[in-house]
Amino acid sequence: MERRRRRRSASVDITPLIDVLFMLIIFFVLTASFSRGNIEVALPSGGGTSSEDGAVILSVEKSGRLLWNGLEITRGELAGLASRAAGREIMIAGDEEASYGNVAAILEILRKEGVGSAGLLMRGDG
Repeated sequence: MERRRRRRSASVDITPLIDVLFMLIIFFVLTASFSRGNIEVALPSGGGTSSEDGAVILSVEKSGRLLWNGLEITRGELAGLASRAAGREIMIAGDEEASYGNVAAILEILRKEGVGSAGLLMRGDG
């Protein structure tokens, strides 16, 4: 009589592997979301009066028009002016009805040109 051999099936429980994979996916998604989209702008500290002497005033009007120390410029000209003004503080005077997207795009241009010190001008209520 021939004896039948039972085949042993190799079973691997993959539940812990799926848990580890899920944790890795979460880690990489969170890491990617924290590492991009940061606009590095050094805002002036509150409480003291910020000296505007020697600072460049960049005005953003409601219509999106840009003024560099009172002179109208385009976004294309902004990059060149910002790179030449490296080391000087740039103060952004944005109209309260100006689009947030316009101001964010301007901050991104300044960041790309190496401007490390930019602040937002606000009116005093006092």
